[in-house]
Amino acid sequence: MIRKFILPAVLMSALAAPAFASDYGSSGSVELNEANRAKINSMLTEQGYEVAKIKLEDGKYEAYARKDGERYEIYLDAGFKIMKIERDD
Repeated sequence: MIRKFILPAVLMSALAAPAFASDYGSSGSVELNEANRAKINSMLTEQGYEVAKIKLEDGKYEAYARKDGERYEIYLDAGFKIMKIERDD
């Protein structure tokens, strides 16, 4: 009798796990509105960058900027933390 209930419960939890895992650790939705654009621009300007363009790519912010004559691509997460800076050749 218990077997009839355990197997469906195990299957249901296995099927539901990926749905919950995709939201685990996310800090909310990412959108590129004027407030977020201004925050990123201000943050990078304080670090000496001249920001040319900011866009949203794969749920992350991507800024194109210049500093000391060099061009950079700066990737930020949903919380505006810099994840990676690449020099653009």
